[in-house]
Amino acid sequence: MLRRIALIAGSLLAAAFITGCGGDDDPAPVPVAPAPDIVQLAQATPDLSILVEAVVAAGLTDTLKAAGPYTVFAPTNAAFAALLTELGITKDALLANKPLLTSVLTYHVLPAKVEKAGIPAGKPITTVLGGIFKIDANNNVFTITDGRNRSSRIVATDIQARNGVVHTIDRVILPADKNIVQTAVALPQFSVLVEAVTAAGLTTTLSGTSNFTVFAPTNDAFNALLAELNITKAALLADRALLTRVLTYHVLPSRVLKADVPTNVAIPTVQGDTLRISPALVITDQRTRTANITATDVLATNGVIHVIDKVILPTPAPAPDLVALAQSNPNLSVLVEAVVAAGLVDTLKGTGPFTVFAPTNAAFTELLAELNITKEALLANKPLLTAVLTYHVLPAKVDKAGVPAGKAIKTVQGGIFKIESIFDVLTITDGRNRKSAITATDIQASNGVVHTINRVLLPADRTIVQTAQSLSQFSILVEAVAAADLVTTLSGTTQFTVFAPTNDAFNALLTELNITKAALLADKALLTKVLTYHAVPGTVLKAEVPTNVNITTVQGETLRVDPSLNIIDQRARTAKITATDILNTNGVIHVIDKVILPKP
Repeated sequence: MLRRIALIAGSLLAAAFITGCGGDDDPAPVPVAPAPDIVQLAQATPDLSILVEAVVAAGLTDTLKAAGPYTVFAPTNAAFAALLTELGITKDALLANKPLLTSVLTYHVLPAKVEKAGIPAGKPITTVLGGIFKIDANNNVFTITDGRNRSSRIVATDIQARNGVVHTIDRVILPADKNIVQTAVALPQFSVLVEAVTAAGLTTTLSGTSNFTVFAPTNDAFNALLAELNITKAALLADRALLTRVLTYHVLPSRVLKADVPTNVAIPTVQGDTLRISPALVITDQRTRTANITATDVLATNGVIHVIDKVILPTPAPAPDLVALAQSNPNLSVLVEAVVAAGLVDTLKGTGPFTVFAPTNAAFTELLAELNITKEALLANKPLLTAVLTYHVLPAKVDKAGVPAGKAIKTVQGGIFKIESIFDVLTITDGRNRKSAITATDIQASNGVVHTINRVLLPADRTIVQTAQSLSQFSILVEAVAAADLVTTLSGTTQFTVFAPTNDAFNALLTELNITKAALLADKALLTKVLTYHAVPGTVLKAEVPTNVNITTVQGETLRVDPSLNIIDQRARTAKITATDILNTNGVIHVIDKVILPKP
């Protein structure tokens, strides 16, 4: 029918031309046919017949006949056939779905006339629908990347219409249907990023209508970061403040495609710090670390993603004080309550520096069961609470690398504990000879450092004498100390190191001296001389025992300890130290298997 109309119109024009020429000296001007509008242009092109049907079905005919001007990227019939296969629907179903059809068609229309020479290569092109696509030129081949990151080639350009211009394309382009988060979720290489965005509570923000540019680190990039920071993924995801600071540093507050990325200038991020991008698409972060942009212009409904091979980092955040650090960790909430109840907040917010061994909530729960009290009762007992909490604090900053393994560590409370590496786990032995594992180290604060522990530490509550009285293997030693009137001395505040012979050791001595226990206990002078020879002034833990040197005892004479922890007394006899570092309020006990003797 269109061809018949065209032939008739041509015949009429020819007739008019012939009539105008007959008999006159001045021939009449030849009428010029008006240029077709965009719809007429499409109607006159057989390979755009499905597009014409779609325009009619969507009710867009009048719009595309209006003054415009418009630019239409016109899919061929083959392009529509491919779309139907891609969507798994029939042509009739597509034409009947007016909302989908309108959305798709208006995505092919620009609200201005843009000829080939004026195409802004690589930049976002906003359509009548409102979505964007981009066009890249390579060897004079123009390729569209649509909102779903599909490619379409422009096969003919600059087909002029009265109200605009048409470019034909070989694939129907589709507007974006996924936001930035949904796009990341659909790509396995971003699974850790998705976990991080969720943990930081940024999902809603990055799923909204505001446009963002996201520099998206891959899973490999996150794994490299964990190795760099020496933390686990779980620890990173649990640190919401750090996570939020890092992730928002990867976001720009608008859509910036590759072609529009400013190079060699400071680019402000949503986090507030800046980054720089070189012409080679290398990002330099605030710590002078570099990351390569490995893929660009992954379009989404609310922005664009560029893929990077390394997590970039802002300037380190100012470290919080010890109290604020604990308040930011949900697993230390009971500790925070305890600090408040004990009136220690201002102290632990002070300049310090301090080292805090921070018990977790689970550690406090275990303590309540051990002491058979409620949390309320513990928090109400300010003297006990203060003693316990200050026993967890050192009056200096001691990082993991500076822990004096095996040595006496004096706390703010005044008592001591020791730290050893047991099966590669740093383990604390407290004043009551209970053990606690250090579960995390070197958590930095502005006024010190925190190490988390899995059991609440308790200061010593027994003197040397009370400890010996509680252990059946020392019953004869207890009798001897009482007989020598040394109970008061060994129960005071003066610190001693006692090499404590067991009952078996005393029985062996009785045999060696060929006397009875009663006779030994009755000889106060000998007993006092022997017992004070087993005591050394001060608290000397196993790690601090000097070897192969003369060690002066309270009795006045010396003894020697070899590297194998054998004691050589003044009579050249040897005793083995069989257990070490039993802590007390006034010193430490080391167990020995033989009574040592001074000179006769």
